[in-house]
Amino acid sequence: MPDPSSTCRVGIVGAGNISRLHLEAMARHPDRARCVALCDVDPGALDARGGEFGVRQTYLDLHEMIAEADLDAAIVSTPTHVRSEVVLPLIEANVPVLCEKPFAETYAEAARIERAARQAGVPVAVGQNFRRHFTFSIARELLAEGHLGRCRHVTQAACRLRRDTGWRLERPRYVMAVMSIHWFDGYRCMLADEAESVYCRAVNSAATPGGDDTAVAVTIQFRGGAVVSLSESFSSFARADCCCVDCDAGGLVLGYDHLEEVRADGRRIRHENPFDKPEATFHVLDDLLAAAAAARPSETSAGDNLGSVRIMEAAYRSLATGRAVGLEEIE
Repeated sequence: MPDPSSTCRVGIVGAGNISRLHLEAMARHPDRARCVALCDVDPGALDARGGEFGVRQTYLDLHEMIAEADLDAAIVSTPTHVRSEVVLPLIEANVPVLCEKPFAETYAEAARIERAARQAGVPVAVGQNFRRHFTFSIARELLAEGHLGRCRHVTQAACRLRRDTGWRLERPRYVMAVMSIHWFDGYRCMLADEAESVYCRAVNSAATPGGDDTAVAVTIQFRGGAVVSLSESFSSFARADCCCVDCDAGGLVLGYDHLEEVRADGRRIRHENPFDKPEATFHVLDDLLAAAAAARPSETSAGDNLGSVRIMEAAYRSLATGRAVGLEEIE
């Protein structure tokens, strides 16, 4: 497991766009972690990304990278539908893994990977960087202080026009698997609670290519009583971006660079977010490395993230059946 006193050697599997974010994040902390190897089935992508960031060890074969690169940890940023064939060999090689979200396309596959990691005693974390890139973690701290009272309702609109290319457009699960999974995880983090039931409806708009859900409306009932209402669209010409938390004695307005706390007496208190996207991304990796060294679960461990994937799975099941789905149904 990684030595916390030395620079950790990290390999990245998947040299697509998201790998740049991880490389930029590590470049800010060269004394803590550096990428020593890249792996991808596309030699052009390997040459481009390796040349851009000065990574000399590149591999077309995962098993060769595992055997030769002497890794302390690996980041998996492949397409979602090949998770098992990448993450499982790394677990078998005793390499701690940071896996991009969503953890897997389905809850069943995510549960299989989590079980393999747990049985092998290898830490696996999920790249839920929106816990800090968005202001969910600040909101969690403020709600825990108690002066806002009990959280009752969370309302979020995340609507924009997005036109992806590549493998995502070939998958049946789209908006919720690409982006809503971040919000589902953020609600769990902020509320320090688990979901009880989910109801989802969706549309498939000609405004943008994509799977069966280019826009969704999701209602989540949490065990502690809070109700979350999410409207998310990749097919919206009228952009909207707002997340409001209603409590008994105040409220919160969440954003990326800051959070606004609204007191019952009308005072508005601004809380700056110290994390931009690269820093929030590095935080997840750094926590995995520290967790591996201390033999403890990471904040975004595979076991924890099953709760977020379970919400996504329940939402897609609700979409298919037209009814609310209890989280106990997802196994």
